Amino acid sequence: MNTIIYWVGLTIILLLAIYIIFYFLYLKLKLEVDPAISTESMPALKPVPIPTKNQKSVVHKLTVFIFEVRTWELVENWHYTLSDGVELVIPKGFRFDGASIPRPFWAILNPIGLLLIPGLLHDYGYKYNQIWQMTPDGEVIPYKKGDGKEYWDNLFKRVGKEVNGFFLVNFIAWLAVALGGSGSWNGHRKENLEAVKPDLSR
Repeated sequence: MNTIIYWVGLTIILLLAIYIIFYFLYLKLKLEVDPAISTESMPALKPVPIPTKNQKSVVHKLTVFIFEVRTWELVENWHYTLSDGVELVIPKGFRFDGASIPRPFWAILNPIGLLLIPGLLHDYGYKYNQIWQMTPDGEVIPYKKGDGKEYWDNLFKRVGKEVNGFFLVNFIAWLAVALGGSGSWNGHRKENLEAVKPDLSR
């Protein structure tokens, strides 16, 4: 038991030391300020409250605190154009939490940090096994309907490369969803919800 405590403690100390080193590098480096995606192109999101206050007991509240995650809702239709020119649309009202990234990986793969854009598309693809595409003539049609888990995992990595260009983070995130996303994927297949076409009139 002492050996386990020793190695856990040593690992935590090493991770903290690495973090501190990178923090000082962050303070010293001149970072580029122009992101690959404009502020106007980012999804408009609102946070959905986490239900802690009205729980029956402290145990219930603690359980919610540990296991419930922040859900975000799109307040308007969101459009994203892939590098090959395909324009995707996620409908207003879609709620997502980045849960297709397994939670144990969130410490290094924050689903609302660098992975927000690929995670949003990935969550929609996981939930409905399709996304919506806007054709050049303005028609909205299903995109890659029924293409399966592997396709959405690969799209996640591809979009990550397009918007953040951080190979290592994107590779680790892709590995996390490819190996650990089956529970989320299978849960959505059991629900088998029908995707609702975005209303472009509003």
